[in-house]
Amino acid sequence: MQMQWLIVALTFMLQPSARDKAVVFVCEHGAAKSVVATAYFNKLAAERGLPFRATFRGTAPQDNLSVRAVEGLKADGVAVPTGKPSAISDTDVADATHIFAIGCTLPEKAVRSGKSADWSG
Repeated sequence: MQMQWLIVALTFMLQPSARDKAVVFVCEHGAAKSVVATAYFNKLAAERGLPFRATFRGTAPQDNLSVRAVEGLKADGVAVPTGKPSAISDTDVADATHIFAIGCTLPEKAVRSGKSADWSG
């Protein structure tokens, strides 16, 4: 019986925490490119049973999601991520395992984190 509890405890301890599973897509306005990337990433990760989930951010966020991006996702049958555009924060950087810049320059803290990649090219 003690061995079973040990196995359960070890299994639990070796599981990545929710904090280890965050991917952040960043574009200038946080309203289109990062939203589309987040939507498709989350769809594919869920379909494959992967523990990662993405969120979208901007470097100079606009007030609302791009109407065209939302229409395109709906037309493709992909769930539109919830929320409004917001700036990438220190918490986002700390909690992320990966940060992807799409057509923008990331804040210095994100670049120095060693978690970022530029998908602009």
